[in-house]
Amino acid sequence: MDEQNNKQPEPAKPEKKLSRTTLTFYIVGLFSVAIALILISYVAQARADRQVDTLTNQLSEQQTVAQGATQKVEDLQKQYDALSEEVSIARRALGLEEDETVQPDMVATAHSKELIATLLLSAEHAARIGDMEEASKQIWQLEDSVDPVTQLKPESQDGLMTDEQYDIYQQLKDLLAEQEQ
Repeated sequence: MDEQNNKQPEPAKPEKKLSRTTLTFYIVGLFSVAIALILISYVAQARADRQVDTLTNQLSEQQTVAQGATQKVEDLQKQYDALSEEVSIARRALGLEEDETVQPDMVATAHSKELIATLLLSAEHAARIGDMEEASKQIWQLEDSVDPVTQLKPESQDGLMTDEQYDIYQQLKDLLAEQEQ
């Protein structure tokens, strides 16, 4: 044991220098890592800000497009409503119920009735003012435009004229026949 007591502990000074140097390296290393983390964080934040700006711009553009589309839908809805009203008026003019479909022959019949009414009115007007040539021309055009055998009869006989229109037609025909003699 004396041997153990006789030995004096060796000075620890070189270890302290080593630990100070190591501590200095650790501190410098930690500061370097902290600065690197701060720089990485800054770069990541800047990139995130750019992406947020880009997404905000895209969202604004999409909102503008959506508003334009909404306006277009509103305009189309107005046009649809106007056309629906016109169809409803046409159905009432043709005497159709809302659930009935329009057949091509119904449209042709309605057109023929309108043509008969227009030409008959023109012929009657011409006869009243004494222009028998114009009245004759209108009656001839009326008979040429529709089938006189089937369509120039009163509705009671499956024709297209009302009873009043048929009476006017007959009177004009008689008047024109008298004028020719």
